[in-house]
Amino acid sequence: MTGLAPTGPGLTADERAKLVAVGDILITRSGGMPSASDARVQEEYIDQVVSVRPDLLDAVRSGLTEIAEPLPASFDELEARRLPGFRALADAVTAAYFLNPDVAQLVGYRKRSVIPIRFDDDLEGLVAPVSARGPIYRPTP
Repeated sequence: MTGLAPTGPGLTADERAKLVAVGDILITRSGGMPSASDARVQEEYIDQVVSVRPDLLDAVRSGLTEIAEPLPASFDELEARRLPGFRALADAVTAAYFLNPDVAQLVGYRKRSVIPIRFDDDLEGLVAPVSARGPIYRPTP
């Protein structure tokens, strides 16, 4: 398997190796969709998640640490352990999964683009009476 070494400050190679196993419990290969490891969540995609949400790095680490050996055999078994860091870990893995362009294409996500907001030409005229009136309000008791 390639890409287990960190690409910057973030998860260690051991943490990424465990993320492969845990990720595949969270997101299995099914219905033509790749598993978490097939989508390489443990590589650059988890790095992208924690670069945008650096607060999740410690949560992901904690979540991985909480999942003791032997690893659960299924999602239901993992969820039944009711680990405090489970939700943050699952959220980070899910986010990393959908950052993979192949996964995004399979679920029909299109590239995000800026949609310009065009205001009507008469907007200024519509709000002029309100702007001229100024603020009106009653103090709260």
